[in-house]
Amino acid sequence: MKLSALIGLPVIDSTGTRLGRLEELRAVDGVVTELSYGPAGLFERLTGRAQPLAIPWSRVVRVGDAIIVD
Repeated sequence: MKLSALIGLPVIDSTGTRLGRLEELRAVDGVVTELSYGPAGLFERLTGRAQPLAIPWSRVVRVGDAIIVD
């Protein structure tokens, strides 16, 4: 799966609460480290200015029709 295919997927926590849509992936040396989502992620995507709201990639439990985080 290409990483670009993840953009726009819903981000859902382990209790089933929808957090928003994935807007940006952050990487260091080609390794994904964080994802940003929802309105703050959209702001980052449109302006290029990072927002403090992000989830570490290590919290991703599953990727499918949605991104599930713990």
